[in-house]
Amino acid sequence: MCAGMFCFRCPRCRDSAGFLSKMLLMGIRVPIRMPLWHNREEYAALNARHNRCDASECLCPGGREHAKKKGPWQLLLCCSCAAEGTHRRCSSLSSNVASWECHSCAVPGTGKRQS
Repeated sequence: MCAGMFCFRCPRCRDSAGFLSKMLLMGIRVPIRMPLWHNREEYAALNARHNRCDASECLCPGGREHAKKKGPWQLLLCCSCAAEGTHRRCSSLSSNVASWECHSCAVPGTGKRQS
């Protein structure tokens, strides 16, 4: 909590305003203050979004960190944790699939597609 609301944001979409209001509704209060540290460059990674394919075998000719906005090389992040990602083609996801859930988050029997 020493970072206050500066780093408290949705792990999936990185939104802070909407996320903070939803957390407040759930009883989670975050202090409205700037972080206690002085060197923000050291913590720049906290604002970074996951940007690589974590499929066991990445098929993308551009590599694991290559991504397009649409098509087979679109990088989808896990809809639950946003800590893992996959290219559509690497997990055999068609273009009409809007979300993906990683192995760690997928629960057997829920019908969620795993990579």
